[in-house]
Amino acid sequence: MSVAFVFLDGVGVGPDDPATNPFAGVPTPTWDALAGGRHGTFTTLDATLGVAGRPQSATGQATLLSGRDAVAAMDGHYGPWPGPTLKRFLAAGEWLGETAARHGPDAVAWGSAYPRGFFDALARGRLRPNVPVHAAREAGVTLPDLDAYARGDAVAADLDGAAFAAMGVDPPGGAPPGPAAAEAAGRRLARRAATAALTFLDVWTSDAAGHAADLAAGRAYVARLDAFLAGLLGARNAATTVVITSDHGNLEDLGHGRHTRAPVPLAVVGPHADAFAGATSLLDVAPAVRRALDGTPG
Repeated sequence: MSVAFVFLDGVGVGPDDPATNPFAGVPTPTWDALAGGRHGTFTTLDATLGVAGRPQSATGQATLLSGRDAVAAMDGHYGPWPGPTLKRFLAAGEWLGETAARHGPDAVAWGSAYPRGFFDALARGRLRPNVPVHAAREAGVTLPDLDAYARGDAVAADLDGAAFAAMGVDPPGGAPPGPAAAEAAGRRLARRAATAALTFLDVWTSDAAGHAADLAAGRAYVARLDAFLAGLLGARNAATTVVITSDHGNLEDLGHGRHTRAPVPLAVVGPHADAFAGATSLLDVAPAVRRALDGTPG
């Protein structure tokens, strides 16, 4: 049994308005099938945790990983990166580090690849990692580089590899950046997930696309995302449970380029989808992931 966790930063479920919502402006057959429950189970989660203001990445992500209320710990929404308080909060327990401790760091496959500049900036203290990357580093999980990407052992955070292609590293398999390359990346991640207890994909580019507030670019991004999910679900090993969720809204409303208070999606496909039954907020994701990793029912 394995879990593949696809974290889509800044993706809410918004009105079906093609003037502002890129999901309503392009064909998204895979996303539509997920939302309709035809690929597994689908629900929406409260990302506000009952607190006024716009939800932020650090507290939302810390809540997703821990199952504890990081917004309450910070006395409000906080982000984008974890500071000392949230780092101590995460050290008290989160399922990414728990899986690495239980099965060994090599049992956790990090799905996102990074260029050399990312590692250089981390080493020099010039880059503040987000919550999942912080948790992975604390747990000793290997973050893939461009060599791993070229081998097909990791995928690009933009899903089709356009940014890496601009650096001179073409997507594995030779498909030019675009939906076809994104679909192939989804298939590669599915194969990688079949060999690990836990696979985590940090798709931070969805939040960046939301902040850009460019409707045409947002629609192109959503088309790539839909193709990626088609590849991932189409190649999913029968023993792998795929979990797709987010920390707060943003990409679903490109009318302003800011986070939203919209609910976020939770789509689960695979043998342990029942572990997520009854989930209603970000707080419910971590207990369900732990049950899925343990192979226990909801």
